[in-house]
This record gives sequence, C-alpha cells and structure tokens, in this order.
Amino acid sequence: MIEKRILGKTGLEISAVSLGGVAFTWLDKQRSEKLVNYCLDNGINYLDVYAGTGNKIGNILRKRRSQFFLSTRGTLKTIDGCLKDLKVDYFDIFLISMVDSARQYQDALEEAQLLEKAHKLGKFRFLGICTHNPSLYARIIKDRAFPAIMLPCNCVDEINRQIFDGAKRAGIGIIAMKPFAGGNLTNHRASLKYVLNTKVATALIGMTNAKEVKENLAILAGAKTITEQDRKYYEKIRKKLGKTFCRYCGHCIFPKPCPAGIPIRTIMMLETLAYQANLRRTVSDETLSTVKNCKHCGQCEKRCPYHLPIRKLLPQKVATYLRMTER
Repeated sequence: MIEKRILGKTGLEISAVSLGGVAFTWLDKQRSEKLVNYCLDNGINYLDVYAGTGNKIGNILRKRRSQFFLSTRGTLKTIDGCLKDLKVDYFDIFLISMVDSARQYQDALEEAQLLEKAHKLGKFRFLGICTHNPSLYARIIKDRAFPAIMLPCNCVDEINRQIFDGAKRAGIGIIAMKPFAGGNLTNHRASLKYVLNTKVATALIGMTNAKEVKENLAILAGAKTITEQDRKYYEKIRKKLGKTFCRYCGHCIFPKPCPAGIPIRTIMMLETLAYQANLRRTVSDETLSTVKNCKHCGQCEKRCPYHLPIRKLLPQKVATYLRMTER
C-alpha cells in the first residue's frame, strides 16, 4: 500500500507522492491518459492539473473521477471554464495562485470571499493558496484563511521548521511543489527523501511516464532516513545553484509580457526542457534569438519574488541549452 498523509483539516487522505500536471501541456492524448491510468492504478490518488489540458485528460478524469482527489487553480471568473474544460463536476481543492507579494495576498483574501459562492454551489470542496514567496508563509498560516497551501519545497529552498510546525498547529495542509526544483535536481532519491522528511502532505511531481512514476514510488516505499551522503549532496547543490535558481513561477511575465517580446519563463526553463526532451532541441532558433532583443529595462527582475539577475541569466541559459542539445 502506498503511503498516505492527511492534508491538514481538509481531512483528505492523499498519497505522499502525487502527480503534477505540467507534462500534459506537451504529451499527446494517448500518453496523457496512459500516465493518469498508471498513477491511479498504482495508488497515487491526488492530481493537480492545469486548465487547458482537458482535451487530453478530460475524458479519463471524468471516467475515473471517484478514484482520486483533484486540484487546479483559478478565480471565480474562471472556475466554470475549468470545470467544463476538464470535464468534471467539482474540484476537491481550488487554488488561488500567483500570490507572491503582500498586495497579491490581500487580493487573494478578497477573491476567497468571492469564491464562497462557488463553494456553496459545490464547485469545489476546499480552497487553497499557491505561493512561491517564503516571506508570506508565516502570514498565511497565521491568518488561517486557507486549509491548504502549495509552496516550493526541496533541498535548495530550505524552509524554516517553524513554518511546518505552525501549519500543523493551524491544521493547514502543505502540498510541496517542485521537489526536484524544476528538473535541476538529478539525484532524485536524495531530493525526494528530503521533502518526505518534512511535514508536507504530499510531494507533487511533474512525472511524464510510467518509468518515472515507478522510480518515485520505489523511493517512497524504501528507507527514507537522510544519510551523510545525502547531506553532502544538499550542500553541494545549494552552492551550485546559489542565487541563480529559477522556480519557474512566471511572475517575470505577469501580468504583462516582456516589452521586448522575450518569452522569459521559457528561456529560464531551457535546461529543464532539454532534459524532458532527452537532450533534443525542441525550442526554435527564433525563440532563442529573442534574448538579443533585451532592452535591460529590469521589469522582469522587479517582479521576481527571488530577485534573480534575470537579464544576466538569459544569455547564459541559451548558451547552456545549445551545448546540451548540440546536434
């Protein structure tokens, strides 16, 4: 039996490893449905998916809806479209996302009040919040306005133990996104053990095929004691990534895109995209060349919750991608 954990005061008993839906944005329908079926057949019972992928997974979600817990993100204005797209009648957790500043958090609290209408109509069971900003964690927990919080948790983003303890006391369940730091962590065993040893309800992983699912479930089923070798890896990777680690939150291009037309989030994700495509080049030369159009306005860096030197990193990301995918 796969290990399950309680998601705070929601009472939902969810698998300690769960499926993130990022892969459905590029997998075809057949492989997407195969992935969902494999996860459900092997005990994974929590899926977090994106609206807009319903043409690939909507039918299988509707067919097997009673066998899993489902979440997505949106607002009162988008929830009906999300339900229709994904072909389901309700979400177990509906997340307010892109909450990475004090102003955005205040907006989220107001949105939560608006969403109460949808809650009463049975469109979702529990309301959650998604943030990448560590400075907001304590406030969110203190306010207790959301029974579930989704946040990055991995061996690079160390989270103060008091946050986990406070969330537990408040009955707030933690959904750990980016346990492999968006593909930056290649020692999956050590990385996943780190997350599972924290007080999170589940590690949300953007798996792409049965092989990856099987590997992660084997880690979950095995010994999870952190060894000295694991600690050395954590120390090494923290030094390597330093202050250049992008969490792919998308705030660099939100609410307006780059004025120079650079798809910044895509460029920052290039290494991950290379790994996902088995080192095949899937990003066009035209897209890569947009980096040369940078006007150095700094808009992206002002928006970044982690204050990354994005203007400096963009050409570096392109150069690394070209080396990784050299034909």
